[in-house]
Amino acid sequence: MASELTGLLRQGSLRALFQPIVDRTTRVAIGHEGLIRGPVDSPLHLPGALFASAAQEDCTLELERASVEAVLRDFAALGLPGRLFFNVLPRTLLLWEDFASWLEQALVRYRLDPHEIVVEITEHGLTDDDDRLVAAVRPLRAMGCDIALDDLGAGFSGLKSWSMIRPDFVKVDRYFVSGIETDPVRAEILRSVVDMACALGCRVIAEGVENAGQCELVLDLGVDHVQGYFLGHPQAVPRVSAVALAPFDRAAAVIADCAEHLARAVPPLSAADTVGRAVEVFRREPSWVALAVVDGGRPMGLIRRDQLLTLLSRPLHPEIYNRKPVTAVMEPRPVLVDARARLEQVSRLVTGGADGGHADEFIITRHGSYLGVGRMIDLLREITAQQIEVARHANPLTGLPGNGEIKARISEWLTRRRPFVACHLDVDHFKAFNDCYGYARGDQVLLHVATALTQAMRPRVDFIGHVGGDDFVFLLRSQDWSLRLLSLLDDLAASLLKFHDAGHREAGGLAGHDRDGRERIFPLLSASVAVVVVDGGSGSTLDSIAEQLRRTKQAAKGQAGNSCVLSMPDGRLEDLHGRPARQHGFVTEGEGAVLRASA
Repeated sequence: MASELTGLLRQGSLRALFQPIVDRTTRVAIGHEGLIRGPVDSPLHLPGALFASAAQEDCTLELERASVEAVLRDFAALGLPGRLFFNVLPRTLLLWEDFASWLEQALVRYRLDPHEIVVEITEHGLTDDDDRLVAAVRPLRAMGCDIALDDLGAGFSGLKSWSMIRPDFVKVDRYFVSGIETDPVRAEILRSVVDMACALGCRVIAEGVENAGQCELVLDLGVDHVQGYFLGHPQAVPRVSAVALAPFDRAAAVIADCAEHLARAVPPLSAADTVGRAVEVFRREPSWVALAVVDGGRPMGLIRRDQLLTLLSRPLHPEIYNRKPVTAVMEPRPVLVDARARLEQVSRLVTGGADGGHADEFIITRHGSYLGVGRMIDLLREITAQQIEVARHANPLTGLPGNGEIKARISEWLTRRRPFVACHLDVDHFKAFNDCYGYARGDQVLLHVATALTQAMRPRVDFIGHVGGDDFVFLLRSQDWSLRLLSLLDDLAASLLKFHDAGHREAGGLAGHDRDGRERIFPLLSASVAVVVVDGGSGSTLDSIAEQLRRTKQAAKGQAGNSCVLSMPDGRLEDLHGRPARQHGFVTEGEGAVLRASA
């Protein structure tokens, strides 16, 4: 077989197939990945066999060279739109010392633009020689090529490589996509990758998407691009299946609170423009406070109106600077913000300077290219508007979302058939506490419970709402939700007692009157939590979840002290340790407020 490989390389018999990579927003292919193949009737048809044979023959470098050549040749011959992605092993980059210059010459030969090339460095085979690998990547970037880290999560050093190489794209290994519909752990990992990529200005490609459910879910988790058999098989002449675009129609194209809405469409300056040209633009457009400087669409720096005019106000400075290129006076390291970044991330970026200051203007990019100029004043205005809108529907004491938003969130997750855990927390004996200590201390208790809930839940994954009074509803999608509930109960069991006076703590209760006006001794504050596991199937409704919560909360409140009762999909009642609830003396009748769909 080794001799057959030698013949294939000598004859140039390798051919490339191309698989589309589809953008979540435009619904078209941003590019194609070139995948190498041997002759169809050969045992070396698939790449696995090709590279295994090359390893035996010790000619992997020759195979890589022939593979890249074939991909470039066939891509150019087809005239495919968008960008070309192709794989290179890290070991090859280290051994093939003149790869960058060879690639530059090959691109000239096939009339391909380096800015349309994305070199994928697969995590398989990443070496410990990170400094040399970073150095090998540097000339590729200088040419204008982008870098992708392929198969993230398949090896042991993915995050380290991400940190050092700073890729433009991250391709998540297909393991985390396969079965993502039924495995919340994989969804959590992909969500975390998207969050990191958004903060770093890196785009995420989900590989191995094979059905509509996977496609809809990865889009819901926020990936930028999708690749897999569901959208199109590798073919000599690739195309995107029209049927596969339905999940893109259902997915939100733009996140509502992202930086894209802050971008002002201010035309940038070219690196070749002069300072005099920048002055002319500022005088013609008095409302523009900053201009970006770009090279090939990529931001290089920022020129601020006030700083430039102050510089030129000094004697002889106009004569000295007006003919110089704008790069001589630009700020070379402006704050760059990806268009998908959430406003909270934008705020951290623009206020996170090493000197403790903030950037009044910053550059917003999309896919690494210039999109517009953002201003701090617009960011503050948008954040304030969001806070006002949230406050309109929030509980006035805790600031948590109220009943309307709780119901909307449950309905949304039911519509998307997402599994989650619905919980209702009630503070036991809260009326007696208020009667004894007054409403001011009662409000302190509610604020404490709201804080404990917020600290126990995962931001942007879980949801916390305040129905009113001492009733809280929260929704969990974290994989470790049961551990979070246990931690919450332990926290409240220890902390709620501190709101009582020492005498009442020693006595184990306090005197008060019940709803019928009869005097009695009430236990100290505790928390009862009702939990309903929603499996994401089509059988659950807002009404059925509300009814399950009501009945489960009755069972939880039937036990003395802090308690948590789970209503399983099959109707069983259990505690957090999986033990049947009725073995602990829980009752199933009683009264208590709970979220109602009709409210």
